[in-house]
Formats: sequence, structure tokens, C-alpha cells
Amino acid sequence: MKWGDEMRRIWNALRYGDAETRKCIGSVIFFSVLGVVLIAVSAVISNFYLFIFGLLSIMFGVIGSQTFTLVDDDFMAETNKEGDKNTVQAVTVKRTVSMSGQNKSGRKKPEAAKEPAEIPQPKDLMEKQAEVPEEKEEKEHRKKHGYEEEDFIEPAQFHHYTKAALAKVKKKYRLRKDHRPIIIDSSESYRIKECPAFIWRIHNKVYLLLLEKEPRRISISRDLIRNMGYKPNVEANPSEEYLAFRKEGFVTGVFKEFLPDYKTVKGAKGRTRVKNLYTIYPDICITNKSVDDVMDLLCLNFMPEDKITKSDVLNGFFKRIYAAHILYTDQVYGIMEYKAAVEEVLKDLCYSDLLQMEFSVTLDNLIKGRLISEEYADYYREMRKKILLKREGGKSS
Repeated sequence: MKWGDEMRRIWNALRYGDAETRKCIGSVIFFSVLGVVLIAVSAVISNFYLFIFGLLSIMFGVIGSQTFTLVDDDFMAETNKEGDKNTVQAVTVKRTVSMSGQNKSGRKKPEAAKEPAEIPQPKDLMEKQAEVPEEKEEKEHRKKHGYEEEDFIEPAQFHHYTKAALAKVKKKYRLRKDHRPIIIDSSESYRIKECPAFIWRIHNKVYLLLLEKEPRRISISRDLIRNMGYKPNVEANPSEEYLAFRKEGFVTGVFKEFLPDYKTVKGAKGRTRVKNLYTIYPDICITNKSVDDVMDLLCLNFMPEDKITKSDVLNGFFKRIYAAHILYTDQVYGIMEYKAAVEEVLKDLCYSDLLQMEFSVTLDNLIKGRLISEEYADYYREMRKKILLKREGGKSS
């Protein structure tokens, strides 16, 4: 590897690495710089002891650098001032085991205890492993429907994870206690399909641990995940989706509650089965049952992009209640959460500086859109009157 590439790798590790990565690299840099400074000072003042301390400091730095290796981690981040987004090699540390492959007791580590690679690529793994009956069925289904080999993404296979195996994987990837289970419906960028996953956050990084044939971890800058996106009415075929979740297993039991809801809509093609998906950067689609945990964990706002929210006629108060209604319809919000969200917006509307005409039009539009009832509108009309009277009384006094 070229010197420039190695320096860029270390720089990315310091920028995007976790606390342990920065600690390890920082300690090596500290002892190395300290050693050089001590040796330089010893030469100026002719002090032999400072020279020895300088050598020892450099030696500590060299020894420290041998206790870990840098492991590349695909990390989506903003890479310049213009906000361009790219996948950079965020480097993390991996502690180096003894060269003889022995543990502290001197016995050779058993073969079964070997851990999977940090970020295995599913496509390469599938080429190496023998086909199982389910894979043969998928390939036949692919040929029958005319899918291209490189365009098809295999659904995640996770039935080999037992409770003990999953606990070991969680420990290896250092999941935080506040991690949340979710289901990722799809992602072309990361080649994910119908995959159970864990999501957690550490400072400015969001981690996803995918439970595929081999566990795979990806990380994204929190700065890139500012809002929750929305993909409504995605055509679906429930009889052919999430087949792996129909088999009994430990992972199925944990993640089954996060499977998507399906509904039937009428369109040009007649009655069609669809599902509503939610997205986080760059194109990771999660099921509607996973949204609540992700929004809570990452403190995300939600505002869909459609003709309603892009309208210049409707104001922000209407759009906020409209967005809350979508979350309620998709069972992201419960009835009490939806009620609280609507009442908060209506209260803000009453205290706002809108002209009375626009205030009345907003309530009328909410009633026409069946987002609030007539009773609700009457209650907040009265609240608005009291607020305006109080303001006028304050001005006159």
C-alpha cells in the first residue's frame, strides 16, 4: 500500500472510527511524537537520560502498533464541504491474537472458535457455499420470471442462528444495550433483502448488524440520516415474500412482529396488494412495524414528499397533522400517540400569528380531509378566541 493511501486510511480511522479505534491510534501517535521530541531535546541540552526516555517512548509506540490491526469498514459519510456523500473506508481496530494461534493458557484455539470476517460480502459467500434446496427454488423462480443474475438479491438466510450463536455475534460486534431489532425490506446499495437486523447508535455513527448467512455490519454517518423517508403503496406479493420467516426458529421468533402489513388498493390494473415502506439514507427500506424504534433511537422527523406536502396552498400545521395521520394509519403511532401529536399541532395553531381567515381555513381543510372531527375544531376555535382576547387585553393595559 502506498504511503499516501496509508495516511488517508489512518485519517479516516480518526474521523469515523469508534472510541477504541481513536484510543489505539492516538496512543501510538502520542508515544511516537513524544519520543521524537524527547530525543530532539536531549540532543540540544546533551541529556543522556532524556535520550533513553525518548527511545523507550518510541518503543512503546511500536509495541502498541503491533497489538491491533486496522480493519476496513464501509461507512457512508459526507466527504467534503459541499456535502457530497460517498462510501469511505472507515477503519476500525481489531485486536491481534498471538501468532501461534494459542490462547493465554497456551493451548491451541479450536477450529470451531474461529469468528467470521468483519464484513463478508454475501455474493462471494453464496458462490463458495453449496446450494441448498431453497436456493435452487429461488434460481428456478428467477429464470421463470426473467430476472438477471446480477440484479437479483437473495433473501437473507438466518435459521442457523441459535440463541447462543446470536449472543456471540452481538458480543463480537459490541452492540449497545439500547440496540433495536428491525426488519430491512430491501436496499440495492447494500444488496439487502428481507433481512432481520439490529440497529444502534454511537455518537455520530449509526450501525446496522445484518443477520445474513454471515453477519455483516454497515455504518452510516448520523448526519446523513436527518429524516425518515416514505415509499407508499409498493407493489407486493405476500405469498412469495418473507418465506424464511415462515419457518420456526429463534430469529423468527424475535423478529416476526416486525413483518410488514399488506393492504389491497384499487388501481389501473385492478385490485393490487401493496405495502408501505419507510427509508433511511441512502436507500435502506424498513418495514412499517420497524419505524417506531428507528425514529425513537435516532430522533428522526417524518414528513412525506407528495402532492399534499408540496402544496403551497396548505400550511405547515395541516401538513404536520397529515404526516401524523400516516404514521397512525401504518400503526407506527398508537391512538394515544396520534391524539397527543394532533393536539400539540392544534395548540400551536391556536397560539400562532396566523390571520383569523387562514386559521379558519386550516381547520376546515382538516375536517374535509377527515383528519379531525367537528367537535375538535369547535374546541380549538374557542381556545383561539380566548387567546386572542387575552392578547388584546394585554395590549390595552
